[in-house]
Amino acid sequence: MKIAILTYSFTGNNARFAAHLASALSADQIPITPLTKVTYGTITLDLIFSRKPAVNFSADELQAYDLVLLVAPVWMGQVAFPMRRCLDALRKNAKPYAFLSVSGGADGNNPKVSSELTKRAGREPVFVLDQHIRTLLPAEPAPTRDDTSNYVLTEADCTHLGQNALKQIHACFPVAN
Repeated sequence: MKIAILTYSFTGNNARFAAHLASALSADQIPITPLTKVTYGTITLDLIFSRKPAVNFSADELQAYDLVLLVAPVWMGQVAFPMRRCLDALRKNAKPYAFLSVSGGADGNNPKVSSELTKRAGREPVFVLDQHIRTLLPAEPAPTRDDTSNYVLTEADCTHLGQNALKQIHACFPVAN
């Protein structure tokens, strides 16, 4: 099974996590890079106006793959906006897909991510795995947004989070390495 891991990462954490998965699955990691700089201001405008930032990605890139894994953060309860073009591509392509994320989680879970993916891709993901940095930090004092947004995943963190992800991937796609 040929697997593409489309990755967007604002802080580098999802890129590190995706690289760990790509290595474990012998998958191709395809970085999604916005053509304009992403700032907190552009993130806010993208949220307000439901914009789809231009990225370095073409839907044709998916033709060679049997499975697509999207790895990106969740921003304000939504999939990171640079991934919206990838979801458009999945709408036109019947490849099975799943969404994996390492996000801060200081504000809690992201219950609407699955429905957003379904709406944007035109079909449900096989699974959604939204893992939170807050679970990697001490429970007391409660992690803040600053704590989670400034956290840098270690190799041990990627291994820990990767075990959860690989278990889910193998359960849904037994032929995935």
